[in-house]
Amino acid sequence: MDKNNIEAAFQASLLTHNTDHNRYLLAISGGVDSMVLLSLFYKFRPGFQVAHCNFQLRGGEAECDEELVRAYCSTRNIPFHSVRFDVAAFKATGNYSTQMACRILRYTWFSELMALNSMTHLVTAHHLDDNLETVLINLSRGSGLKGIAGMKTISEGMFRPLLSVARADIEAYAMANKVSWREDASNATDDYIRNTIRHHISPVLKEIHPSFNANFVQTICHLQETQWVVDNHIAQLRQQLFSGEDVIYIALEPLRKLRPLDTYLHFLFEDYGFKSTTELKKLLEADSGSEIQSADFRLIKDRGKWLLKKKDVTDLQEIWIKEDQIKINSLNLKFVQSSKPLEEAKETIDFDRINHPLKLRKPINGDTFYPLGMKGQRKLVSKFCKDLKLSKIEKEAIWVLVDAQDQIVWVVNYRLDERYKINTLTKNYLNILVC
Repeated sequence: MDKNNIEAAFQASLLTHNTDHNRYLLAISGGVDSMVLLSLFYKFRPGFQVAHCNFQLRGGEAECDEELVRAYCSTRNIPFHSVRFDVAAFKATGNYSTQMACRILRYTWFSELMALNSMTHLVTAHHLDDNLETVLINLSRGSGLKGIAGMKTISEGMFRPLLSVARADIEAYAMANKVSWREDASNATDDYIRNTIRHHISPVLKEIHPSFNANFVQTICHLQETQWVVDNHIAQLRQQLFSGEDVIYIALEPLRKLRPLDTYLHFLFEDYGFKSTTELKKLLEADSGSEIQSADFRLIKDRGKWLLKKKDVTDLQEIWIKEDQIKINSLNLKFVQSSKPLEEAKETIDFDRINHPLKLRKPINGDTFYPLGMKGQRKLVSKFCKDLKLSKIEKEAIWVLVDAQDQIVWVVNYRLDERYKINTLTKNYLNILVC
């Protein structure tokens, strides 16, 4: 691919994915691919910013990398950002390889930088050979369609305009156009899987078939189009099977009938972090109340359905009623004392029967109360919830309003206690409004 073809490929990618509102942050390391990316952006799409990470792993070499990128930007008035990371210190905080630690550090910083500067896309210099190596690595790990479909030119706020260009062509362009770059000596070793593929597997594939690169691009295109068809089908299926917002309800009978079941379970629930179809199938046959969890979601069996819910971010267990309005999770209550009951109140209690102060707390084992309308019969809160056929999530969402002696005044949003109801002798009222 000659100079004109590389520039045409870059401009075509830019034309397809660029809009007036796009603001680009370029991740530039100083290597040949990133410096060519930088020169192409400078020539064809000014108005971007540059970010450089110095991981301080290669001594003076890393300092020279940073200085090259800084100098290029300085002489052309390109906004430049740099950061230095203590990789060893970060690795000590968890079980991270050096590569993983660097990846987490740089992408976390990129995200912060983009938010701070209102950037819309992070631009990287990934090229065709990077994509081939990624596909082969994922293939060796037993990845599914998404893994072997490779990287996309644009996805989730990332833009890769050189993804169809081979590394050899990028190097040739850099030499022909006098683009300065620095070579990372570690690229010449076989210390990483990616380098082994680059040095020993990719050359053989290209030797076997001279048009391998073009065929690979075409194959990736076919796979990504197939992925698009699958994603659309799964989205339509979710519309049919999933209902609800805060809690998503999934009927199990139609789910069980899907074939091949493992494949459907994988695609339906992978976006929620559930990777094991074995665990999902076990939950299909588990007892009501059983659940599995991903990093961010819970999936709970509830009779003939599953309940899918994002994990709560709070572990608040109790709160004293010191303000007239209380906000906890989805609970939003306002307490108003008055000389007569308010029509808009959710519940009204005899103020003088209460041992103040009041407190909201989560139910505990053995909690009992006297449900209003049950003629003074005492009942376990747990049994009361069971009789209402509440789901596990609904039970977990329950709060109880208790007095200073920890006597239940109200199972919030469900039933008052008989002992605190108003009558003809009530003079002072405590009105509880749901806001």
